Amino acid sequence: MPVAVTADLHLTSRDANPERFHALEDILQSMAAQKIGDLIIAGDLFDEDARNTAEFEKVCREQKHQSVHFHILPGNHDSNLTARSFTAENVTVYSKPELKKFDLLSLSVLFMPYQKDKNMGVALTEFESECRPDQWILIGHGDWTGALREPNPAEPGLYMPMTRVDVETLKPASAVLGHVHKPFDQGVVHVPGSPCGLDITETGRRRFLVLDTETGRVKPQNVDADILFFDQTMVVVPAENEEKLALDSMESMTKVWNISAGERKKVSLRLRVSGYTSDKQKLAKTISGYFKGVRFYPDGEPDLSEVSVSDDVERADLAELVRKQIASMAWPADAGAPTRDEAFIHALRAIYEA
Repeated sequence: MPVAVTADLHLTSRDANPERFHALEDILQSMAAQKIGDLIIAGDLFDEDARNTAEFEKVCREQKHQSVHFHILPGNHDSNLTARSFTAENVTVYSKPELKKFDLLSLSVLFMPYQKDKNMGVALTEFESECRPDQWILIGHGDWTGALREPNPAEPGLYMPMTRVDVETLKPASAVLGHVHKPFDQGVVHVPGSPCGLDITETGRRRFLVLDTETGRVKPQNVDADILFFDQTMVVVPAENEEKLALDSMESMTKVWNISAGERKKVSLRLRVSGYTSDKQKLAKTISGYFKGVRFYPDGEPDLSEVSVSDDVERADLAELVRKQIASMAWPADAGAPTRDEAFIHALRAIYEA
């Protein structure tokens, strides 16, 4: 039986953040097309506790959504949610851990809401005798410590962490976790990520998951979000073919976005440019021309504050040689290692400021 899973919508109000409601409605539209009748929201449906639930319940009560059953886990942002928070009949809140089956063929599904100051592994051991290896599915809200992840400055520290040891010991067929806003998949652990980017740190396409409750398999599905955030850096050098190099760099940058021409109008781009140019005004026009129709974050322009002006041809030739050398080198994959761009910037400073 397929069910849809999302998390971290962080709903506020339609007036304040209509794009978050649009993401939810796009998920529901996709579910209807696939005849999926259950939506699990794995925490942080709302941005904060004591949120008025009326606008969300209005969505639940719409005629086209009345056949959908909404399964809601409280997260760290809305940990006070209970059944008393809602009046819509098609909403169930799992304010306490609960083990259930969706149908006779379904694996057991353990709903594990966020619990402050508690480890996921400790909470799971209470159900160890009821969860046979590879015969149950976890839906929870907390950090996954089995992989390196980018720290979230808005939420420092760990929230109800789950470890690799927990997974290896308890052996769920699949574990789907809310809380981390960046989508990723590692083994049986899946994080849907926020279905609508909340800020510039949540980049790229957004998604929800379709979970097969009979097998535990997970399939990602795109969300047609109103905003697509991208956070990019670019290094420029004052070579004879400076404009072409800049255009090539932007082409390589946008190619990995994997978006259509029509989606460019949804892009909110933070572009930070560094290096050296022979004509800063021309560079700005080249960038603006290439990204026509794209909104620059945060104030409508690319950031060229780290670009200096130089028309020294000999140094430009040396800089180009260094750029090619760095591009051809094997590069360490260590998380703490500098990127190629960072190494190139340091080299440029040595070349131009010597």
